Amino acid sequence: MSYNIYMLDKKLTDTQQIKRANLLNKSDFFNNIDIIAFNELFDNDSSQIITDGLTKKGFSYFTPVLGRQIIGWDSTEGNWSDSIPEDGGVLIMSKYPIEYKAQYIFSSGCGADAMSQKGFIHAKIRKDNVVFNIIATHTQADDNSCSISGLTPEEIRNQQFAEIRNYIIDKKIPSNEMVVITGDLNVNKGSLEFKRMIELLNVSEPDSYAGADFSWDPNINTLASKSFPDLNGQLLDYILVDKDHLQPPYWHNQVLDMESPRITLSGTIENYYAYDYSDHFPVTAFVYADEKTPTKSFRVNNSPYNAVSLQHVDTKQYVLADPNNADGWLKVGEPATSSEGEFKIDNWIPKNATCLHDGDYVRLSRTDKFKDYYWNWNVTGYYYTKYGNASDYLRVHRIVPTTECITNDESVYLYDHSLLGNDKYLLPYNSGIASEDMPIQSNGLFTIKMPPMIYSDWSYKLRYQP
Repeated sequence: MSYNIYMLDKKLTDTQQIKRANLLNKSDFFNNIDIIAFNELFDNDSSQIITDGLTKKGFSYFTPVLGRQIIGWDSTEGNWSDSIPEDGGVLIMSKYPIEYKAQYIFSSGCGADAMSQKGFIHAKIRKDNVVFNIIATHTQADDNSCSISGLTPEEIRNQQFAEIRNYIIDKKIPSNEMVVITGDLNVNKGSLEFKRMIELLNVSEPDSYAGADFSWDPNINTLASKSFPDLNGQLLDYILVDKDHLQPPYWHNQVLDMESPRITLSGTIENYYAYDYSDHFPVTAFVYADEKTPTKSFRVNNSPYNAVSLQHVDTKQYVLADPNNADGWLKVGEPATSSEGEFKIDNWIPKNATCLHDGDYVRLSRTDKFKDYYWNWNVTGYYYTKYGNASDYLRVHRIVPTTECITNDESVYLYDHSLLGNDKYLLPYNSGIASEDMPIQSNGLFTIKMPPMIYSDWSYKLRYQP
């Protein structure tokens, strides 16, 4: 497994590193993994939690963090410097003995990466009489400030790929050993740079990309969306096999788009929630699939919350937008058109919800010609739709909460409050939508109507032992 876990130093940014590290230790998706290469494990406390926790799960062998120290390595090569303030953030953990471990620091970096000892780890691991040479790295990230250096991020990445290739050649690794290059390579699959990277590293593409399309996706990942809300998903993380050494009969890469338990993050005024262990998804690699290999996505692929209707439980009428007025009042009745009673519901970040949970902060927006008009309220307490401005504290809940996603035909209630006010639940009132003091009563219940939740089928991408 290769996993960029976004553990930046807590002094730079608070993304609940300690909470996420503990949740990772409690998760079960490491159970069937033999070797893990972590990226962005910069935070010292988080790295200690990860190594302590996974050691108890059988990952008894691990390297130090790249660039953090010279002690503990069999060899340190490249451009080591005591004056660089941050380490390289790469760590390898294994269930099998590590027979040799070396660190190599790249000769150059630009932008923020110039402040880190980026490079790669070479770990020699023996399993079932086969030696695996794991080259774990995290190459130069795209950074606008790189222009100061006179080189583009792509040019620096190419230099780094050449350093990896030259290292492998210089070490004269026996051809009957496997050489695996893995990590967040910061190169998007399908780009021209990707083709050049494959050539520079002398690796083969996987025979099958058998999981989610992207390992970094702001459209569905809260932590990625928080930093880059307008970018599209990219496949940046790989586990690749060197062509000049032992070859597997078949090679899968599988990105796992799993969700985490709820994580509370600090917002401008109130906290908000995320359901991601990291801003990246992990990628696994294997020869053949087995009964433990995931055969479908963990997240829905059809954006079911983008076409939601709310039917009042007592009256059976629907919440409607005013079809003739962008800023019109919400009302209840029978929709004259399909879009009149249809809304998109999301939890602010990311912009496309894949699973709504009880208590999530949400925005509801119109899906008709008045796009980006959101539910909001005015001083009278009645709700209307307003361009680009959603009610800040609107939340959704079921009467009996569960850990599962809110789905079609479930009864929910919406509740809201002003900046300094108490929560009030929404209900039909005088043909409009207003709010009433909690606790929730039956007149505030709505049945949510939405498409079925569809998951991507990965089974056809998997090959099993002949």
